[in-house]
Formats: sequence, C-alpha cells, structure tokens
Amino acid sequence: MWESNRTKVIIGNIFIILAILAIVGGLVFAMLRIREINKIQDEELTELYVQQKQVQNEQRQEPSATIQAEYEKDLATIAEYMPGIVCWGDGTTAAASGALNYPYVLQTYINNYICDIYNFSSTIENAADLPRFNWKDYKVSIPVVNMGAGKESSYTISGRAGTIPYVVGEDMVVPADCEPVPIILKTAGKEYTYVTPLTGGDVGVNPVVINGIEGRLSINSEAYSYDGTLKYTFTRSTPGAEAAIPAGSVIDTAGKDLYKDYIHVVLMGVYGEYTGADDLVQQTKTLLERQTKNSDRFIVLGPYINAQYGASTYELDAIDTAMLRTFGNRYISIRKYLAGDGYPDAGISPTGEDKYYIAQNIVPPSFKVSSHSEELNSRAHKLIGKLIYNRMQSLGYFDEINDELNINETTKAILKDDPSYFDRIIGNILN
Repeated sequence: MWESNRTKVIIGNIFIILAILAIVGGLVFAMLRIREINKIQDEELTELYVQQKQVQNEQRQEPSATIQAEYEKDLATIAEYMPGIVCWGDGTTAAASGALNYPYVLQTYINNYICDIYNFSSTIENAADLPRFNWKDYKVSIPVVNMGAGKESSYTISGRAGTIPYVVGEDMVVPADCEPVPIILKTAGKEYTYVTPLTGGDVGVNPVVINGIEGRLSINSEAYSYDGTLKYTFTRSTPGAEAAIPAGSVIDTAGKDLYKDYIHVVLMGVYGEYTGADDLVQQTKTLLERQTKNSDRFIVLGPYINAQYGASTYELDAIDTAMLRTFGNRYISIRKYLAGDGYPDAGISPTGEDKYYIAQNIVPPSFKVSSHSEELNSRAHKLIGKLIYNRMQSLGYFDEINDELNINETTKAILKDDPSYFDRIIGNILN
C-alpha cells in the first residue's frame, strides 16, 4: 500500500516536472520567437528609415538643384545682355581733379536699382521653409569700368583700346637685358601723328607687346623735347636676344583685349586730334567695333570743348549733328545738356556768369571745377552718370535683366512703402 502511494507520488512529480519543462520550453520558445520577430521588425524599421532618408535626400537635392539652376539662369541673363559696362575716355572720364566721375555715378545707379535690390528668395516658393539656404549669398553684379586717363587725344584713347594701335615711330633696337631704350610712339597709318599715353596713369597701356617682346612703356622725364612731344622708353620684362624693331611695328597694349563683351560708353575729342566731325565719328565707330556682344547697345558722349584747338561752338555743333546722324538716341551732347536741362535736373538756377556762357552754348561755370577750367565738377558728373543710366533704361538695355531678375516687381514694392527710397540712398552715397 505504501509502495503504491510512493509510486503515485513519483509519477505525479514526473508529470509536474514535465509540465514545468513544457512551460519553460514554451516560454523559451516564445522568447526566441519574440526575439526573432523583434529582429525582423528592427530590420524592417531600419530598411524603412534608410528608404525615408533616401527620399528626404532626394527631396532636398531636387529643390537644391532647381534653385541653383534658377540662380544660374539669372547670372546667364546678365552675362548675355550686360556683363559689364566699360567707359573709354580721357581725363573727363577719369575726373583727374578728384571730383566724382560719371562711371562711378553710373555704377551707383546700377547697384541701387538692380544689384542691391535683387532678391532671389522672393522668386522661390516657400523660401522661408528652406533655412539651409543662405539667401544673402545669392548676389549679382554689373561692374562699370573706368578706362579714362589724362589729357589724351582721340588717337591716344583709341590706341589704349587697341582699335587704332600705337606703332613704333622709328627703327629701334631692344637690348638683350632689361634696360630702358628710347622709343617713338605714333598712330598706325598716320605718319606725323604722335600719341601721348601715360599722362594720367597707365590704365589699359602696360604691359605692352612689340614683335613678341613683352615690356613696359614709361615717360622719360629726363629727356628734353624740343618739339613739345613727350619722350618715352621701352623696357622689356625678361632678358632675351637683342632684337631690331623696324618702324611701323604694332604696339599691342594691355587694353587691346579687355572688356570686349561689355557695353561701351565712349567720350573722345575733348583733347583733339581729329580733322573734323566726320573723322571723330569714324574713330568712335572704330572703337565701338571692338564690342563683341550686343553691338547695337552703347552710348556715345559728345565733347563739350576742344581743349587742344579751342574749337568754336560752330565746330562742336557740327560734331553734335554728325554724331546724332550716325548714332541717333544713343548719342548724348554733354555740352547742350549742361547748358540747358542740366539746371533743373541739378535743382539750381544759372548765375549771372552762367547766363553769359549759356548764351554762347558753352558749358557754364556752375558745372566746372572753376570758371576757366577744362574739367567738369562733381555736380556735372552726377548729372551725366544719371543721364547715361536713364538713357540706357529708356533704350531697353536693362529690360531682359529686369524681367528675369524680377526687378520691376521689387522696385514697385519698395517705392510703395518708401517713395523716396532710391533718391535718398543714392543721394547719401554721392554726397
């Protein structure tokens, strides 16, 4: 009896142990299964995360590429229609007296009416939701280059521009070392026409190349000139073989290939060296032919005096007539403007002395550095720079840029909130 009960107890314990083992096994299996499921889920989540990350990257790259393409389109429009403006001229363009010069004034107007108000982000939908873009980095520029220098004749200016080149006036020998050697400068095709560069700096002159030899031209201040012409020297840049240079050899200036795709503004004739109105027109046309882009877009300014020959107003009138006939509304007579509409535009009235000059169609003292000076003052340069900008605007030179860059809409928005914005900003800069 006792043994029967013991057997029952043992069998019961075995069942209990088996049950426990079954439960433990089930738990272990369940745990392993859960771990396997979790691993699968983790892998699925990781794969989903990678996919989402990839989608996000693609979504970010797409607007980045689109935005960059739009910006490059703006830059391309500027490069096509107005990559820059180059002003060729003499001391009037350079404003050697220290006065404001009209290229600087023109630059001020272009900066304020176009470049500085260019707002690329305003053309991008939901730009505020794209904080990773630094919109201040999206800028444009239209440089205005001043290529004016000294009291230069029209041939001297043309030589710097490379359109009617300088030539060696007499046979010379360039030594093997870098020692200066005298050189005579003349104008190509003009046996007795001498040129006088470097009187107002060497802008567009140095370095020069003569028969393949690079060097620099300099005024020889130690050499006395009996005929009143300046004396020059040529110094090669690097040593080489001695070379004989025959008369008539072309002198290629540094400015020969500069700014050819820029819109040209030309003022020549203040310091003479032309035979008449038609000759000055032809020299101007020849210089304009160097412009490789937008060849129908340029501005020509007429000489307001002829300082070398003391030209009468009759001769200056002939120049105005010939220029207008040739260049139409792309020509501006500085003399007639300053003796007329310049006064209301400047907000002043003519003095008694001014009226005397106005009656003779001569630029009055109110627009000169002094009564008997050849040089224009800052007041005149402000007016001329603004006049050039307005004329370019009226001729449509900025139309494509204004449309592409959304400038017109930006301008309307600014003027709506502040009607005097541009006048105040530009006035503060120029004053």
